[in-house]
Amino acid sequence: MKTLESTISSVTVFSDRAEVTRVATLELTPGEHVVMFDMLPDKIEQKSIQVGGEGDAVLSSVKFKVEHYEETPDEDKKALLDEKQELMNQQHLLDNKINRLQNEQKFVENITIKLTTPVEEDIPTLDPKQWEDMFSFYSEKSETLDEAIFATEKEKQALQKKIEKLNNQLNDLQYDDTRTKNQVEVIIQMNSEGSLKLNLSYIVYDAQWQPFYDLRVSTPDKKMNLTYNALVKQNTDEDWSEVSVKLSTAQPQISGRQPELEPWRIDIGGKVSKELLRNVSFEASYAAEDKKVREKLMDTDGIPEFEGGGGEFQKATSNVETSATAVFFNIAGKHTIKSDNTDQQVTIMMEDFGASFEYSAVPKLSPYAYLRAKVTNNTEYPFLEGSTNVFLDNNFVANASIDTVAPTESFWTFLGIDEGMKVERKFLKKYEKKEGKLFSKKTKNIVYEYELVIQNYKKTTEKITLKDQIPISQHDEIKVHLLKPEYKEDTDQLKKDKYNYLEWMYEMSPGKEEKIPFHFSLEYPHDVKLTGIEEE
Repeated sequence: MKTLESTISSVTVFSDRAEVTRVATLELTPGEHVVMFDMLPDKIEQKSIQVGGEGDAVLSSVKFKVEHYEETPDEDKKALLDEKQELMNQQHLLDNKINRLQNEQKFVENITIKLTTPVEEDIPTLDPKQWEDMFSFYSEKSETLDEAIFATEKEKQALQKKIEKLNNQLNDLQYDDTRTKNQVEVIIQMNSEGSLKLNLSYIVYDAQWQPFYDLRVSTPDKKMNLTYNALVKQNTDEDWSEVSVKLSTAQPQISGRQPELEPWRIDIGGKVSKELLRNVSFEASYAAEDKKVREKLMDTDGIPEFEGGGGEFQKATSNVETSATAVFFNIAGKHTIKSDNTDQQVTIMMEDFGASFEYSAVPKLSPYAYLRAKVTNNTEYPFLEGSTNVFLDNNFVANASIDTVAPTESFWTFLGIDEGMKVERKFLKKYEKKEGKLFSKKTKNIVYEYELVIQNYKKTTEKITLKDQIPISQHDEIKVHLLKPEYKEDTDQLKKDKYNYLEWMYEMSPGKEEKIPFHFSLEYPHDVKLTGIEEE
């Protein structure tokens, strides 16, 4: 069996995974050969493995294997392991030293006990000077031994800290004495002697990309330069070094098959109908059958052949891929993306667009007017939902976001606030409007009066859209009346939708101020209390 030296040539990144393609080239003689792609990542999806290539051969078998092995450390790991072993040897010597000192300590204690213990009731005949010398010897020797043991224990602790530090470094290098490795075994029947190029592709998890945009707006030129960027990161256990990168908008985590409706049946509460049980069983069997179909599509029935003369592998129709439901971005150049979850920025597209500008404000929620630009996406690229960095006339002004935009679709994008346009929502008063006879009245009629103010301090005429709202009644006995402005139907200046959102459109000349009365009333039974209404 020959272990292949393969390199990653290209990667297609999805929102939550990636498809990796490895390439290996080898020279083979006629006959059967077994070759091995070794040390594949742990996060590989086994059923996604595909093998193809070029050469005069027949692909007989593809088999995924998991093997246990004893890791051979690289130079960095070996240096750490050698240093750790040396420290452990020193620690062992210190243990021996502590043991000797403790034995010596016991020996001194035993001598002292023997000399001071009467034998057959006879008291040792030691004069005071001998007692003093013996006590001095015991005291000095014990103190010396205690200090030596303490110093050795301290030295041992220092060694243990160094060993723990080395263990942490080895953990960072993901070192393990016994590990498992993923392999793909390929059996090939060569028709003639020659060169063979093998391609191995597989899906790995823990990889993703997300879009973000730099919007550089020139108000004098009425243009917007959009740079479409992507942040790619991965932690798949293998580095992608100098590879071709493709980004896909496909979402493989979502089933490609449309869900089917089941009959919607109801029954008396507290009982489980037999029909419902049959439906549950049907769903379970359908899921199992669908799983079998998907697994069958992932397997290869029969043996695809190499075409003679260096042609591509023949492919079964079940392996044909289509881009009809997704877009793939081929990123120019080669890129290196480490397996450390660090963001790598790549550029998808850079384009200039014509833009029209106007202001928008919701003074109920914010006292600022927001500049926004209307742009038509006249490229073939879909813009996915993402964050934006906004530069207005060469100055960074805001972070914002855009929603998903299809090719040919027009969209608005916000460009931050502009202090040159002022908006304000003033609360004027709240009062109860009394009509008819006081004692016969069964309902309250509360009026809320506001005033919306727009001031244009810019030197140019600008368009602005103001937004506000009136409450939506959730009960037949609660009536909401818009008093000012008067509204019958949508006009070029005033619009109202089914959610009772109001929009005023104004064209403000330089220095112009506009005051807009905004009054509404709530009519409801006098003996109820409303919820959801703001109190001023």
